[in-house]
Amino acid sequence: MSGSVEQYIPIDIKDVKLLDWLVDRTIVNRLWNEECTELRNLIKQVLSEECPLEDIRGEVVEPIFYPASLRILEALEQSPFGSKNMIGQYTHQYTATWSRIVKLFEHDGTFLADCAKNITQNVKYDVPLYKKQIARATQVKQDSLKKQADCSNNIAKYEQKYRERCAEIGIVGDHVKAELAGLVLDIPDMMVEISRDIGRIQPAISYYQSFVRFLLANPELEVCPLLTHFVKYGNTPVSQWENPTTPMESSDSESSVEVIDPIETQDKNGHVETDPEVPSQPLPPETKSSDIDFGIDTIDFGTDIDFGEETADFGDIDFGDETELQIDLLEAGEEKKNESLLDHTATRNQIVDELYELAAFLSARSEEMGRNTESILSEIPDCPPEIQTAQVEGITKMLALVDGPLNRLTCDRMRHLLLLKNSEKYLDRLSDNLQGQLRLSDKMQDTISELKDRVAEAERTYEEVEPKLRRAVAVTKELKGCVEQHLSTRYKGRPVRIMGDINTL
Repeated sequence: MSGSVEQYIPIDIKDVKLLDWLVDRTIVNRLWNEECTELRNLIKQVLSEECPLEDIRGEVVEPIFYPASLRILEALEQSPFGSKNMIGQYTHQYTATWSRIVKLFEHDGTFLADCAKNITQNVKYDVPLYKKQIARATQVKQDSLKKQADCSNNIAKYEQKYRERCAEIGIVGDHVKAELAGLVLDIPDMMVEISRDIGRIQPAISYYQSFVRFLLANPELEVCPLLTHFVKYGNTPVSQWENPTTPMESSDSESSVEVIDPIETQDKNGHVETDPEVPSQPLPPETKSSDIDFGIDTIDFGTDIDFGEETADFGDIDFGDETELQIDLLEAGEEKKNESLLDHTATRNQIVDELYELAAFLSARSEEMGRNTESILSEIPDCPPEIQTAQVEGITKMLALVDGPLNRLTCDRMRHLLLLKNSEKYLDRLSDNLQGQLRLSDKMQDTISELKDRVAEAERTYEEVEPKLRRAVAVTKELKGCVEQHLSTRYKGRPVRIMGDINTL
């Protein structure tokens, strides 16, 4: 191959194999690393001194490579510090030190080995490490910002849910426990309004009762007994419902009290109900219990029964104060009897059940009438007029009247109020439950603070690493160019190319 053609053939060298390539071709000494000891000590010494030339202070920083030392020496030579004596030595010690550094770099091609070593170090280790740190910091920042946005949305949701729950219960939410305790005072007024609403459903009860009595052919059948009592007498004490013989009205004169002789009926649950509408004549004042003949003959127990003569020995058992126990039981019973129908749990639940029953009937009846099935009942003989003349609009109005008190008795606010009234522990539990939303909001705030710290740390990492990456990339490209140029000169102008990841930095 002619020399003119050979000089255009490039020399390709793998970047991570560059040092081995130089040693194998004896371009650099195998012991170059030992010769660099004096060079590195000299560079460390000169870096500890203050640079007298302000223009090159930015260059005099670690790490120092051959191209940088050439630029520093050239700048010093062009300054007043570059003067020489008659034998060609620099008069300024700082410039003379840099001249010594450059000569050590050029001795036996040491700078080529140093450049090859740093190219391998940067390409294989430093630059990938810096890129990973920057990528990790960028990812952490993006994830943290996204989580901050999610936490902010969650805070808004928790606060909105807290306000909605407070609004459902009927409090502002500034002082939860005190406001919940004050809600109990609203129960009497609410019960008065509910009682007024229940008093308007008499037409619905009458229509339901007529319908059931007609279909079952039982004119004595009672439906919704407690609602019937409530509509007629109002929110009476429980004792007047359980014992209809109790006078509905009392006066100062005992002689004016009318004694009611109840008619006993039986409801669907088998409980004995009474009809207080039929009055009876008062007992004569002279009648005494001793004069009443109960029709019971004297029972002869005989004389042969042996009841034993031994007395039971109970030892030292203390049965407590029987009088105190009896008083407590009486007080509990009296308290239950003095409660109103809506205040007492059992009767209130029965009222709700009967309202559900009435609402279900009216809803089903409205659907049936909407399908034009009224003509079937009209053809049945002896059908009550109120059933024949009923219209869908009237049934709908009745249903609306029934739904009013039913919804107010079964709403969440009423449920909370009744539980607050009957249990002090529920006050603490409900207050803690409501404030749990605020605790979640506070937790999200703490999380946001932590995420902000992570973002700040990621930004600091980026600011510290990114200049190192830029400098490493710039130095690596500069060393690559220096090596390629020197080797090209050494091989009579043949192009030299260092291949590998160095070209993708």
